[in-house]
Amino acid sequence: MKGNLFTTEIIRKIGVITLTNPPKNSFSKRLLKDLMGVFNEFEKNDDIRCVFLKSTGDHFSQGADAEDIKKALADENEEIKESFSDLGGALVEKIESFPKPTIVSAKGLCVGGATAVFNAFDIRIVGESFNIHDGDIYYGTVGSWGMSSLRLPMWIGRNKIMDYMFLNEGFSGQQAYELGIASKVVADELADGVALHYANKMSLAAPVAVKYFKECVRRATMPNLEELRKFELEAADAVFKTEDSKLGLSLLLKGEQAEFKGR
Repeated sequence: MKGNLFTTEIIRKIGVITLTNPPKNSFSKRLLKDLMGVFNEFEKNDDIRCVFLKSTGDHFSQGADAEDIKKALADENEEIKESFSDLGGALVEKIESFPKPTIVSAKGLCVGGATAVFNAFDIRIVGESFNIHDGDIYYGTVGSWGMSSLRLPMWIGRNKIMDYMFLNEGFSGQQAYELGIASKVVADELADGVALHYANKMSLAAPVAVKYFKECVRRATMPNLEELRKFELEAADAVFKTEDSKLGLSLLLKGEQAEFKGR
């Protein structure tokens, strides 16, 4: 499958998705919706035993699409009616609960919503130039895709998630590895090849065993996920309605930091 935003191919038993919209590789509503379709197709294809996501260009992704954010702030009628929260949350849920092994390769910037998608993969291979930056609270928002304020705290721990969000410095590949976010750090030029190597290895695992193993881990680490997800969406909706959120997001698009009023 080919398009302006990504391509797909099957290499041996691996379903490969490549983001092809550099330099930003933005996660637009269209991309989120279409990627959900690809994962649904790959899940039904018994010949595919592993899914591998990578990107073209210098950066994995610089986050949510600016034009879609502008439309949401202006409350404009859009072709895709679902919200970013619904679409992003659904894709993260799809990837994290996918019954087959998943792996992602990333270098350069991984920002905002892209961090939620990146972290949802089972194995995360990053290049030395990798820099993950997720500062929702400095934009006037809280996470609504089920990751930075929901899954990551359970996966990496309370103190590390506080470092991740409040320090807001952008963490290098090595720092991401130390935080428990990256699985391996390699030279940029090796990242895709290393990920493909492990994708091949993962594709050899017994499909039924993989499915049940992943579900056991999911239940062990997130026993009350549904309840927590409900509260996260309520929190995100309440925050998005504030003046601070509108101000923060509008200035973010200009590359500026808002002076929040607390209302």
